[in-house]
Amino acid sequence: MILDVEIVGLILGAGLTLLIFSYLLGDNPLYRLALHLFIGALVGYSFGIVLRDVLIGMLLTRWLTEPVAVVVPLVLGLLLLFKGFPRHAYVGNFSIAYLVGVGTAVALSGALLGTLVPQVGATGRALSLESFVSFRLGPLDGLLILVGTVCTLMAFNFTARKRRGLAGVWARLVGVTAWVGRVFLIFAFGVAFAGALTAALSIFVGRIQYLIDVYFRVAGFLGG
Repeated sequence: MILDVEIVGLILGAGLTLLIFSYLLGDNPLYRLALHLFIGALVGYSFGIVLRDVLIGMLLTRWLTEPVAVVVPLVLGLLLLFKGFPRHAYVGNFSIAYLVGVGTAVALSGALLGTLVPQVGATGRALSLESFVSFRLGPLDGLLILVGTVCTLMAFNFTARKRRGLAGVWARLVGVTAWVGRVFLIFAFGVAFAGALTAALSIFVGRIQYLIDVYFRVAGFLGG
């Protein structure tokens, strides 16, 4: 009986799944074998993507149409190769500085435009007249969002000190606000952890269902 390619793929997938599940019994060579296979496949796939899209797609194809756009990445890439030579590793610092600078700028703009600015806009809309008219609990929702946002931001204030007079009142007010913000953070982290746990359980149930399906498929194939 000649095995079908699909059946072979199902058997290999089930075998690798069982090897990963063997980590539940502790670290063992079978789990490491599966891990090495996954890492090797990932590295090989990444190398193929780089070879196809960067070396062939950009350097060869784009060099003929837009040579100026290829010069800067090519020079930075060549300078980065010097990091492999300890005596001349400082030359690659220019490429590292460029990568760190661009990455920092992208992360900062993403935090501002993707988190802070939308949060400010959502807080303002929650307190707008439209939310008061559209929702029965519009004022309560708006105040809750406003208090949660302000208190959560104040939870990261670590400069309040014990003082006397008005400064002491302000320090105590900041401390209470920060404590309320930490309560909001606890709820947020709890919800995030519950979501991650639910996703992990869903993946686990999916893999168990996959093993059951493979068993019936292989049994039906062998019985047929």
